[in-house]
Amino acid sequence: MDSKDPREPQQPKRRNLMNDLDAFFQSNPFGDVLKSIDDFFSNHSFTGFPVRLYDTNDEWVVEAELPGADRDSIRIELLGDKVKIAVDNDVEMESQHQETGVYSHERRFDHAERVVTLPYSINRARTQASYTNGILKIHGPKSPKTGHNLSID
Repeated sequence: MDSKDPREPQQPKRRNLMNDLDAFFQSNPFGDVLKSIDDFFSNHSFTGFPVRLYDTNDEWVVEAELPGADRDSIRIELLGDKVKIAVDNDVEMESQHQETGVYSHERRFDHAERVVTLPYSINRARTQASYTNGILKIHGPKSPKTGHNLSID
């Protein structure tokens, strides 16, 4: 007979903490809150916009993807050996529901910027920019960087 006496103290059952945590999160304790947070961060880029830097035989080229950006909302600054691209997008939307007559007004302001460090000095007089089909292209001649070294007396 292998039956235990109910009066004997029983040993506590060992639990695995990791299994308990997995079971907790698989039960969806927060509803769809975590999914909505994941969706928000996957649909919003906080790193800015895609930028590509490359060379041709005689010039450097910076290309930035800015789909939907208005030409007037793009600012380019040349800072030594750096190119700073900033985009401000101010969108205003109004709508009125025909059946209920509910009026809504929404305004959204987005700002994104990127700074690209070039391996060359920037010749401001010969650097040009163009914006076509959502692609900003900035290019200029390759000029070696001049050092700003200080000699020691």
